[in-house]
Amino acid sequence: MNIFSRITAKTMRANRVRTIVTIIGVILSTSMITAVATFGTSFQRFLLDYSIAMYGNWHVAVSGTDKDSADKLAEDQDVAKAARLKVMGYARFEPVLDNSPSMPYLYVRALSEEALEMLPALMKEGRLPKKDNEIAVPSYLLANETQGQETKIGDTFTLELGERTLNGERLGQNNCYMNGDSGDMETFTPKESRTYTVVGIYDRWPDTSYSGAGYDVLAGPTAEKTEYQDVFIEMKKPRQVFDFAKEKITDGDTQVMFNESLLRWLGIADNSNLITILAGLMAILVVVIMAGSITLIYNAFSISLRERTVQFGLLSSIGATKKQLRRVMRYEAFFVSIVGIPLGILAGVGGIGVTLHFIGENLTNWIHGTKMGIPLYVPVWAAAAAAVTAFVTIMISVWIPSRRIKKITPMEVIRASNEIRIRPGEVKTGGWIVSLFGLEGMMAQKNYKRDRRKYRATVVSLTMSIGLFTAAGLFNRYLMDTGAFVLDAPKSDLEYTLYAEVKERNEDVKKIIGNTQGVLSVSGYYKESFDFLVPEEWAQEEVLGYYAESFADGIDMVTDLDTDGKVWIDGTMIVLPDEDFARYAKEQKADLSDYQDADHIRVLYLNSAKHYNEDTERYEKKPLYPSDANGMIEGGFMEFSEDGESVFFKKTLEIEFLDAAEDVPEDFTGYRNNPVMFLPESMYHKFEGEFREEGLSAVYGIQCEDASETLQELETKFNERQLDEIGYLENKREAYETDRNTIVAVKVLTYGFVILISLIAVANVFHTISTNLMLRRKEFAMLRSMGMSPKGFGKMMNYECLIYGIRSLIYGFVITLLISAALYHVLGAGADVKYLIPWGYLAAAAAGVFGVVFVTMLYTMRVIRRNNIVDELKMN
Repeated sequence: MNIFSRITAKTMRANRVRTIVTIIGVILSTSMITAVATFGTSFQRFLLDYSIAMYGNWHVAVSGTDKDSADKLAEDQDVAKAARLKVMGYARFEPVLDNSPSMPYLYVRALSEEALEMLPALMKEGRLPKKDNEIAVPSYLLANETQGQETKIGDTFTLELGERTLNGERLGQNNCYMNGDSGDMETFTPKESRTYTVVGIYDRWPDTSYSGAGYDVLAGPTAEKTEYQDVFIEMKKPRQVFDFAKEKITDGDTQVMFNESLLRWLGIADNSNLITILAGLMAILVVVIMAGSITLIYNAFSISLRERTVQFGLLSSIGATKKQLRRVMRYEAFFVSIVGIPLGILAGVGGIGVTLHFIGENLTNWIHGTKMGIPLYVPVWAAAAAAVTAFVTIMISVWIPSRRIKKITPMEVIRASNEIRIRPGEVKTGGWIVSLFGLEGMMAQKNYKRDRRKYRATVVSLTMSIGLFTAAGLFNRYLMDTGAFVLDAPKSDLEYTLYAEVKERNEDVKKIIGNTQGVLSVSGYYKESFDFLVPEEWAQEEVLGYYAESFADGIDMVTDLDTDGKVWIDGTMIVLPDEDFARYAKEQKADLSDYQDADHIRVLYLNSAKHYNEDTERYEKKPLYPSDANGMIEGGFMEFSEDGESVFFKKTLEIEFLDAAEDVPEDFTGYRNNPVMFLPESMYHKFEGEFREEGLSAVYGIQCEDASETLQELETKFNERQLDEIGYLENKREAYETDRNTIVAVKVLTYGFVILISLIAVANVFHTISTNLMLRRKEFAMLRSMGMSPKGFGKMMNYECLIYGIRSLIYGFVITLLISAALYHVLGAGADVKYLIPWGYLAAAAAGVFGVVFVTMLYTMRVIRRNNIVDELKMN
């Protein structure tokens, strides 16, 4: 240890308060970096583990490929593991023919040992098959079987296995059942007979098809060779999965699917824009965090330099070089790093560990409906990256103020004249300052003008604190708005749709749901499908044109359609409770009075749709109708003629398109891309005769504590009251689980980021202002010795507070606009987003700045007042 390092150590010991404050700054900075990395990796690990537990540890799957192709894929050098399912064939199953005419088959596949390990199943009863004569069937098969013939554990089936064909072409599970309704009739050809014993009933399995022609039945491993196989592949390098699929899976008759949930949490997507967006967001996040850290630590070392200026002048006067003086600052940074960085890493990891301990179970229950907890995961690279980033940040923070050492001359610093530079006319103050703040305000203004460098650190600190806080808020707003636009994540956990006997059974349904344990809230609405005519020019809009074409493709049987330059659209009318409609109309800036006491039907219609542009790989917001779409339209219903040979249109509705809405209400994301209209329930009842009663459905959105338990209880109750025959219950939480997880992850990360940044910003402001005020003790002692009263001190400090606040708010607003522009540019590469100015966060920042500055000044001045004036004046 040389003389300069000993001087540095001795100075740090002599100024323990400043040293401790500096170390605390380093700890806060390091803990912020560590906490972000630790929480992100822990949450990602939890979502990865959950995805593997739910959907399996595979990346890409191929169904219906021949044996030779399956062998090549399994033996490929890029494949880590392959699980095969041998296609045994289809078998007609009599118990489901009445209730499930569109799925008349069982689709039997034999699992390999690798498949049993790689593809998890959630069993309702029994177990997965282990022998070639054992099978497991899906639970939804039992719901569609003839009453009294439901499958049970131990049942034995003799199945005639064979193939489905259409015009000589083999059909698979990606082909729906061709029963001749559309003109095509498939052929089933039995090939062999097999006997199986049911050993399990499963609720969920990764490759279950709900739209195929057969129920997925799983058989045990078999040595028999089959013509067709499905292959689930785990890659050695998951990031190569999309290239692998394009290059190695060339059979056009096969179906390829990706484990999107697992790939999403691995950060892998077949979308170059998404990679660009993630990289851009990460770059902005790193810049914001480092900017906050550099500001925090820079202020500490800048203040240290100001305190030690005389010391450096004395060392320079006895021969110390500029290089040696800068080395003294680096020694201090090194000593602070040795203590602060390890403690910061421990604080960050410990803080996140405690946070996950208390919120983990509630968070997982919110995401999945199961209290699992989130284990703390701290990879070595995350801790190392945090340490390196913190050390680099500290060295940058030291380098900035240490450049001033080059300008130090011994005589200037010993006389302490280098900090104050007065130019003619520069310290003049306006008369309004004296009028408003008196002599004390004038002195505060002169102090600021003659020693701007002293105040600059405070203004920069406040500005960066505002920028950090609003940046965190912008991350939250942009990611939440983009996620809500791109993803579909309804608020409800369960949804029950009553499609018959609505008026008669409506109250019955409400009572059952309301009396079910675990239900937190219920929302309800009516809906009715109808057809309406719009001018042909309206259909020039891309999205509405698609719906017009879809309607035209399905009206081969329709006669008596005199369109007269108009096109047909399938629409949905949503009837909201009056209070819900009033709230929605207010959100969309529509005048509610226009929908009250009207003499015809008026609707609030959705005029935007999410559209994925495959050429640009962007989610774009497209208008459904032209901008001048307001006006009257004709609506009604298609009805069959008595002989059933033709369909005709029955006009019953005259509807006015009154106000265009930019988005659907929060729990209606499933209608976001459809021609949908909203009207209040009172208006619906007024014109109820114009609607078709048999087309009316009642929908109930249910939020509950445990979706799976509530689902089972409601299914039992609905079955007892025969409500399962006139309605259906859906698990929305499960159906939209991946999108829901993404939204929750964004919420947790961004809100956590806001809280963390807020704490750093407050600590930054408190540290900077309190230390700067402590450095001015001699100045304050001189003013007190000349007779300035405590009240006068208060007025002077209040004016300084105003100077700090106003200037920092102006600069902070500019920084906020720049950060918003960067986020807008990055996210705009993948989706249409609005440029945001976070007025709410700016208002909170303004209030926080003045509040924290006022409290800090109050605390520091109270400490200073306790000191002896003579001792303060003698301070060097």
